[in-house]
Amino acid sequence: MILFGHPLIQSEQFYHISSIDAILNTPSNSTVALFFEEQNMDIISHLRNNNIRFALYVTTVVEAILAENLHSTYLIVNSKNGEEIQKVAEHYMFDAKVLGYCEEIDNLEKLIDMRLDGAIFAEAIVKITS
Repeated sequence: MILFGHPLIQSEQFYHISSIDAILNTPSNSTVALFFEEQNMDIISHLRNNNIRFALYVTTVVEAILAENLHSTYLIVNSKNGEEIQKVAEHYMFDAKVLGYCEEIDNLEKLIDMRLDGAIFAEAIVKITS
């Protein structure tokens, strides 16, 4: 299991963006994160065209399959839908890693039981504005 943002594990940070301009305020070679929404497709296209690693917050299996086909590096899921998305990711051998969003360390055990690829804690996500 990959851990991002756990206080005992040094890891990369993710930079939550809401515009293409916000990318300029992220470190080079960073991973950006955004919601999988139709209004973000221009940002996602820009990320793909410029080989920028990105994570997409997905809420359904269909969104997960679309995000994988858009070459998302990570899929960020909540505990409600994570197990189902992980099963689909394993069945179709996704390249993207499924990360369960975790607000508290005490919730990590639930994500472990779900057999997710990893966990991302709130501390690993930096909000960037343009």
